[in-house]
Amino acid sequence: MSQNSTIRIVYMGDSITYGQYVDESVRWTSLVDDRLRERFPEVSFDTFNRGISGQTTAMGLQRFPQDVQELAPNIMTLHFGLNDCNCWETDRGLPRMSELAYEANLREMIARARHFGTREVILMTSHRTLRREPMASGEIYEDASERYSQIMRTLAADTTATLTDIRRAWKEYDDDRLASYLLPAPDLLHLSAEGNAVYAELMWSSIEGAVTNLLKGAHA
Repeated sequence: MSQNSTIRIVYMGDSITYGQYVDESVRWTSLVDDRLRERFPEVSFDTFNRGISGQTTAMGLQRFPQDVQELAPNIMTLHFGLNDCNCWETDRGLPRMSELAYEANLREMIARARHFGTREVILMTSHRTLRREPMASGEIYEDASERYSQIMRTLAADTTATLTDIRRAWKEYDDDRLASYLLPAPDLLHLSAEGNAVYAELMWSSIEGAVTNLLKGAHA
């Protein structure tokens, strides 16, 4: 790519991608954007936060044409799961998205992104939370979230996508440290400003690597 090259990035996902309840300037996507422009001053970046709070993979797939396909990004990050694995009373204990549907929806999004020219796909597992009460299904929320994160790990390997394993990185954090990275009760799930900073640091190597790969490919 030339010095006037433009790299387009779409951050696709739910409230964790959107940065719910914190100022836009401290969201992990904004922190990554700032760092990219410092690290690669010769490159122009067009970045789009396409996180929407409360959404499952089915909702993400429904809006995928306008939120990803029309933008045809070079790089896409993809995070869903915290809503998909949740169980509501109105669903009589069923998850909002079954494991099979969750995997199928993600596969479809990955395939569609690549069909529209996305060369670098970065998948993300979900972080640990402090939500430990049984859901309508009787299962602990954290246990369900771990299962859906494992699906994301397997999917990354199957589709040769890059994986940023947020959950594994947070595995050893004790409750006090988790509390500093999450919003206080009754939330206990969404990221604080400090949690967003940790996310940005974890995502950085994958996104920097993706940009570097694009630049190397252009000069090959």
